[in-house]
Amino acid sequence: MDRIVEGYLDGVYYAVTVGEVRPGAAASVGVTSGSVQACRLLEFRNGMALPDSGNRLDVNDPEAVIAALQELTHVISVRPAGTQ
Repeated sequence: MDRIVEGYLDGVYYAVTVGEVRPGAAASVGVTSGSVQACRLLEFRNGMALPDSGNRLDVNDPEAVIAALQELTHVISVRPAGTQ
């Protein structure tokens, strides 16, 4: 199931789809598409241990991507795609 993650990265709002990459998205990496800044962060951190949990980020694992965004950014919403 695709999910929309919304949050703030260095004070700038972002939104990404995690699950299946959307055609025509501004940026994409692994299973994530949408915000260029968020995708670049995930691409840079791919394979690295996260600072708090120590888990390694795998950009092809939706659960790992959501956990990384929650750890590395200020996530305000995670919801199923297609809902408000």
